[in-house]
Amino acid sequence: MAAYPRLKRTKAFQAVYRRGRWARGRLLSIGTAPNDSTRTQIGLRTRRGLKGAALRNRLKRQLRAVIRAPGTSIRSGFDIVVVLHPPAPPITTTNLKQEFLVLCKRVGVAP
Repeated sequence: MAAYPRLKRTKAFQAVYRRGRWARGRLLSIGTAPNDSTRTQIGLRTRRGLKGAALRNRLKRQLRAVIRAPGTSIRSGFDIVVVLHPPAPPITTTNLKQEFLVLCKRVGVAP
């Protein structure tokens, strides 16, 4: 993700899981927690029920493209965890983007 650095530390993921604000949709769940810096970090997770690493990685690449796309803006100062749990892959990038933006507004990180 060029625009947003990746959330990598386990403790940061755990902090979002424990004290974060969550919104769940049909394809994604988004959790956010304020961080101590002025930058936003985004971490991606997929559920293990999606069989095959190639499928999981393709979905993560699709989501990274959605996050990098013009028109996708996120307020700064948050750690964000996005969990992919599509009911039946493949999913279109358009549907993924629409749901991502709706959920970002719901958790309060979209302007």
